Amino acid sequence: MIAAEFEEFLLAQEETFLTPADKLAVIIDSHNMDHAKLLLSHMTYSRVPVVTEDNLFFGTIGLREIIQYQAQHELTDDQLNQDVALIAKQDVARIGPDYHLEEVMRKLIDEPFLPVVGDQGEFLGIITRKSILKAVNALLHHNGFGEQTV
Repeated sequence: MIAAEFEEFLLAQEETFLTPADKLAVIIDSHNMDHAKLLLSHMTYSRVPVVTEDNLFFGTIGLREIIQYQAQHELTDDQLNQDVALIAKQDVARIGPDYHLEEVMRKLIDEPFLPVVGDQGEFLGIITRKSILKAVNALLHHNGFGEQTV
């Protein structure tokens, strides 16, 4: 359980946690792996969300999965014409829009980001480990906690 004063401070930073879906690079599940490989090789992200044409969350994909699939099947780049859905990781941690901060922090231990998914499966955005760490950093440098009077 997070101490109340810490949680209150962190939740005051909450608007900076969520990166909305319309501000993110995503890959459509029906895009081919060659296209995804090209996009991922030009990004600084290790993983990106995969969504359907209807903006439903499908999973995540990273360059590593594509390269492993390509090597295992001895495919050239031109032969990577299968849908990303074939190898996208679907069993990823995710949260709903009414998440609890403690749940977010616990899940972000093992993930670089958490997809935020609505009740109907719609992809709303992500919360990154980096955004939470920025808020924690602000907390640690905040003078309002632990001040001692002389």
